[in-house]
Amino acid sequence: MNKYLSLIFLYNRAGYKKLLLLVGAIPLSFLAIFLLRIGNPYEASSYMLMERAFGGVWAVLLFIAVNLMGLMTVVNSLNGKKALKATHATIGYTMRRLNLSPISSFLTIFFYYLVMILIFWGVAIASLYAIGKMGLTMAGAADISTKLALGLLRTEIGHALIPIAHPTIILFNIIAVLALAGECARSCYFGWHNGKQSAGVALVIAPMFLIWTYLSENSYILMAILLLTFYAAFSFGDVISREKRPKGDPFMVNKYIGIMDMDSTEFDDNVRLEVTNAAETYDPSLLQRYGRSSENSEKKGLKKLNPVWLRRRFMPLGINLERTNFFFGVCILIGIAEHLLFFGRYLMQLDVIKESIKGVTIDSSVRMPYFWDLQENAYYGYIAAILLMIFLQAYWNYEYYNKETKSVYVMKRLPNRKEYPRTIWVTPVIQALFIAMIMVLHTAVDFAVYVLGTPEIALQPDYLSHILPFYN
Repeated sequence: MNKYLSLIFLYNRAGYKKLLLLVGAIPLSFLAIFLLRIGNPYEASSYMLMERAFGGVWAVLLFIAVNLMGLMTVVNSLNGKKALKATHATIGYTMRRLNLSPISSFLTIFFYYLVMILIFWGVAIASLYAIGKMGLTMAGAADISTKLALGLLRTEIGHALIPIAHPTIILFNIIAVLALAGECARSCYFGWHNGKQSAGVALVIAPMFLIWTYLSENSYILMAILLLTFYAAFSFGDVISREKRPKGDPFMVNKYIGIMDMDSTEFDDNVRLEVTNAAETYDPSLLQRYGRSSENSEKKGLKKLNPVWLRRRFMPLGINLERTNFFFGVCILIGIAEHLLFFGRYLMQLDVIKESIKGVTIDSSVRMPYFWDLQENAYYGYIAAILLMIFLQAYWNYEYYNKETKSVYVMKRLPNRKEYPRTIWVTPVIQALFIAMIMVLHTAVDFAVYVLGTPEIALQPDYLSHILPFYN
């Protein structure tokens, strides 16, 4: 039998019971919503029956919650968690010893989850159709097919699952499904190699819920598409980068978060106890990686002005730099992607202006809005990224000293007692300042596009006097 088919059967053996339960839970959850909101169909009016039954956020929320719980339950089965020793605890053990590259296994489970999600999608559409048709029939409705089709398209859950004539939603659904399957596969990948599970599934589910229920404007949908695309690319790049890590790691960078070879005997706990002295003997490049290597005074003086060196210098020695770099990149992309809301608004308004221009004249009621009106709500991503960068990275540094290495007592007894708080807070602040600099640069690019890309006759006469955001 083909080795990839064998792998798929191995996955299916671990989670087929949960998949069957999930397939049954989707129609039952929709039926429960229908009965709770409509009651007895024979006594209910057929007028806007589907809208009254499945309209609002509840159907979307329940569908997403059921799918999320089901997907993560299957992920736990494939990971081989200790709680599942009686059933499929050997999945992770088996995966590490198959004659397949980890990337091949990751891609196989990715397509496996992609098929699963598409099956769930089809079951949800079929459930809504069957429940709606039976409900309209019991309510004595005439022209059932038309009312059912219109009712589905007028509800949030129906419009999300069947986005007819809405190409941006169709594109968003495609990207969201691919990203969701990738994050499920990534979580399994971590579990197979004794790493922590990925929380990326929730990061994909959150924009799906927001777009499906609240954010119907094309500019918000395009922003979410870009955000999910960047995040999915970074996640896949993270999987590939983990395969390039050295198996022997005296700093144990990969012990807690990254990938660890269970058969390797190259780890040495004694090296970790006296990192500063022993690292030079083991490999001088490792100290240089964390900015601790000794160099001549001229180069050292120049490096003090280098923010990249400063960032590494104040990171806790031995912490997982791969995770830090990945999180830093994700925060930058969150800020950039959310700020693209400005470009969406600008391009839509520019299309209206171009249609209103006739020769050298323009309709008097059509003008490009003021710059800061277009910038409204375009900085939430940067603000969230800065706050996440400061507090979450600082918490990881604190956790590294207090829970992972248990070196907090040693750090507090160093001759320089400021080293402990500095290695917790300085790097997050430097990274937050770097994100703030990108935000300022991004705003300058926006203004250049606003001035140079807008026809002069379409600009407000006093647009220059409204450059400052606090202008009244």
